[in-house]
Amino acid sequence: MWAHSTVEVGKIVAAARRHHKLTQTQLARAIDATQTWVSEVERGKETAQIGKILRALSFLGVRLRTGAAPWNVRKPSSRGPQRISLSEIIAAHTTSKRRRGGR
Repeated sequence: MWAHSTVEVGKIVAAARRHHKLTQTQLARAIDATQTWVSEVERGKETAQIGKILRALSFLGVRLRTGAAPWNVRKPSSRGPQRISLSEIIAAHTTSKRRRGGR
């Protein structure tokens, strides 16, 4: 599933929580948050704390994956800098470290 907005992230959190048969209160207690916070995230609150969202997703067994959505990939424009995904940056950094004998 690709998430393009906080509303979509909220839907992912809600679906995973329901899949695990957890209430908002149970999830909140498990990740040291409040039921109100979980409710706001599930409704797509834009100012939710990313650390808590990551903690909730991890607790629910949801993994994040970076990269361009297949239908959203565009050819590089000559007008501006080329877009690069976070996974490409990490892969390039890891490869260059290996070549230099690093970890």
